[in-house]
Amino acid sequence: MKKLFLTIAVFGALTLTSVAQNNKTAAASTEMTVEQKADKETARAVTTLNLTDAQKVKFKQFTMERINANKPLRDKAKASTDKAEKKAIHTQVKANNDKYFANVNGILTAEQQPKWADHKKKVDEKQGRQTHTD
Repeated sequence: MKKLFLTIAVFGALTLTSVAQNNKTAAASTEMTVEQKADKETARAVTTLNLTDAQKVKFKQFTMERINANKPLRDKAKASTDKAEKKAIHTQVKANNDKYFANVNGILTAEQQPKWADHKKKVDEKQGRQTHTD
């Protein structure tokens, strides 16, 4: 009886280890490309802001520029342990995001701008909470 329980326990542990490793591999392979992220954000903006085709092209362009500018900064921040360096990186990311919001606001109509301003306010609030928890 003891051998049976021991065999089941060992088998269960091996199974759990295998499942955990497969989940890590699956998560790493599902990371979206810059273009996929931009497409996803653009699709959300199209439904939220009712973008025209011309606005959609510009929005995607601005989104890709922001993602490409912020990705190396975010990677650097993850690798850094220095609080001053992380704060400087955060300031750069915020500047990139502010430029992005201003660029997008410049292509929007008067009816779309209040919706975009609400979105920016929500993003700013979320970022404010994140900086206080660090």
